[in-house]
Formats: sequence, C-alpha cells, structure tokens
Amino acid sequence: MRYFIIILCCFFFVPTMLAQEIPIQQKFAVKKVRVIDHEKIFTEHQIQQLDSIIEHCWQQGIAEIVLVTIDDRHTDNDNFGKYVLNNLTSYASGEYGKNNGIVIAISKKLRQMRIENGYGVEKDLSNEATKKIIAEQFIPKFKEDNYFEGTLNGISTIINHVQEASKEQDFTNVSSIFTPSIFKKIRAFLLENGKPQTFRNLDNDNPWYNFTSLDVFFGPSRKHSFVLKDFREDDYYEMTIRDNDGSYYQFIYFEKSLPEQTFIRPNMKAGNVYWWHPGDKFLSSDVWPLLVQIEDEIIQNSAVNDAKHFTEYQWVLKQEFHPMERIYMDIENNDTLSFSGKHFYVNGRNSGIFEINTTERILALKTSDAKQPPFAIFRMNDRYNYRYLFNKEQRKLYLVPLDEIEGNDLICIEGCTLLFEILEL
Repeated sequence: MRYFIIILCCFFFVPTMLAQEIPIQQKFAVKKVRVIDHEKIFTEHQIQQLDSIIEHCWQQGIAEIVLVTIDDRHTDNDNFGKYVLNNLTSYASGEYGKNNGIVIAISKKLRQMRIENGYGVEKDLSNEATKKIIAEQFIPKFKEDNYFEGTLNGISTIINHVQEASKEQDFTNVSSIFTPSIFKKIRAFLLENGKPQTFRNLDNDNPWYNFTSLDVFFGPSRKHSFVLKDFREDDYYEMTIRDNDGSYYQFIYFEKSLPEQTFIRPNMKAGNVYWWHPGDKFLSSDVWPLLVQIEDEIIQNSAVNDAKHFTEYQWVLKQEFHPMERIYMDIENNDTLSFSGKHFYVNGRNSGIFEINTTERILALKTSDAKQPPFAIFRMNDRYNYRYLFNKEQRKLYLVPLDEIEGNDLICIEGCTLLFEILEL
C-alpha cells in the first residue's frame, strides 16, 4: 500500500519539545464508524455534518472514508505515521472486493495528518492528487485554526475527485459551483462587448474578450457567425478561459438538447455546466478565482452595464459587411434610424412600427406604407426582420437582414450586415 505523511509543523507554530520516552500507545478497536473524534476538535453538530457527507459517499459506493483525530495519548511526532499505518489501516480495506477505503488521520496537537488510500482507490486518487488536496484544501483552514472547514473542504474534494475519476470520463459536472447563470452572464457580456478572434482551426471569428490577466473565448457556432452578427446566444455553448500562465480551462453549457455537436457527449444533460479535461486541477482553487475576477470586471465596467438599450439612441448607417470579401465597407448615404415608443424613424420620418424579440435578438420593422426603409433588403410576412447586436462598449449596432425561416429560426441567406454608429447630437 502506498502512503505518505504530511508534516504540518512547518505550517503551524513549532511544537514543544517531546519527552525522550515513547508514550504508551492506546490501540483503537476497529469498528464500522465513520467519524472518531478523540481530540474533540469538532462540535457534535459538525460531526453530524461530516458523518452525513461520508455516509452518502459510502452508500453511493464511491469510497468508504473514515475520519479519525488522535493526540499524544496514542503516539508522538516521530511515530505518528507508523502508528496510523499499523493501527488504523484496517479501515482502508473499504467495501469487500473493492478495497476502496480511505483513512484520514488528523492530530491538532501534534500538527500532523496522514491519508491512507486503499488499493482500489489509488487508481482514482494518486499520491500526487492527495498531496494537492491536503495542501490546498485542508492546510489553509488548519492554519487559521478552522479544522472543521478545512476538513469539510478536503473531504468534499476527495469525494468529488474519486467520483469523477471513477467514471472514466473526460469531463465533470461543476454546475453546483460554476452555475449556468454565471456561464450565461459571461456569455452575454462577450457577445455584446467582445471582438472576433480565432483560437483554433476548428472554429474561427468567434467572440473573444481580454480581461486584465486572462482571455475568454466562446465557440463554436455557425461559421463566421460572429463576424456576420448572425447568431443567438445559445449558439455559443463552449467557453475557454486562458489565464496569464497559458493554462486553458474549457467548459460546456447548453440550454436544450442539441444534435451531435463537437465537445458535447451523449451523457451530458442540458442545463448543466461541464468542465472538459480537468486533470489534476480543482475548480475551487484553480478556476473559481478566475470566475470571480471576470465577474468583478464585468461589474466594474459600469459604462457598459449602465448603457441604455439601443432603441434609446439615434443611429447613423456607416458601413456594410460584404461576405465574399469578408470586410466592412463605408456607406456614403448615412441614413439615420431612431425609435420612439412603438414607432421607428428613418431620416427623421415616421416610417412605421417595430417589435423586438430579445431572446432571438430579432428586430422586426413594419412600414406604414409600401415604401421600404432605404437600408432594407428582404421582406418576409409583411415585415423586415433583422438579427441585431448592440455592442455597448463600442457603441455600435449591427443589423443582419433575415429572409428565410429554418424551422422556428429566421436565417440570413445573402444579406449584408449593416453597421450603425451612435449619432452624436
């Protein structure tokens, strides 16, 4: 059985000198109990909380974890590891035939802890992964004399790690921490304020935004959809975060069942956020700080967050995008567009009424006479339909003429993307 000892003395204050004689050891009877708090580190309520989590882990067949606290009545600093190995490893046998036991031994007084993994757990929880969990989940709270929170963090991380590794999957469900609402908030921000960027050959010209010390990239969607501005938010279901040391973190989220798509696996379910290839990384320590930074910067960008809706501005048509050349070209006529109440105005003239579908990002214009707006191209069901994108940071409005229905979606076949800029009075 592989094992290791983590000496906590270097993290805590220096322990007092030990007597030269080894104290008489008190052996524990091996019983099927989950939490044995000989040091009285935890309150009864805290023991119940820990026991409840561990019991659920037992019942799910993930691993049979046992938590034991000991002090200098049982061993000393020099013999701590030997004592745990010789006296407590019976707990690590776990379920019969699986050898999936895990013993977590903690000594507050001796400033040491040790984790023993059964042979059946080692394939899913390596020594390296266990050391990382101890260093990043247990130790920080122990240093603050918060043994309960540190133990709770560590045990929860161990269970999550073993559970996900045992599934032999290349992704893990992280929705409880990286919630769908956070994913959608970041996505909405990038679609409104990002720029086209290519991160890989699989997809190109998708939304990208550079935060202070990291980049966020969304993909994939229909080819060139970000350049054409012809998209819906749920077209972008894959988020990649690249931090300042070059590490990549990739997440998947989709609102409804989709046909076979790159990055989406058959056993992924709609409404969940999945982390692709987490490896030896942890969401709490490696990814969560990045998400906090992203949300903070979105909030701090008050000029973007406080921006009015595009209907509250006057616009002047400046450019149109030509798909063949894939460039925006200047327009000389500079037609203006504005909105008031339910009416829209072209070059200052009341030209009809408008409706907005915020979910699909569609602006529908219905003219009051047979004359079409000077910038209109396609008319369908008595209306001119445009996919719109209001870039709050750049103060620009993109309109894509839509001329055909595919299922329940309006799609663009050959119309040019129109670029409007705010008309400064």
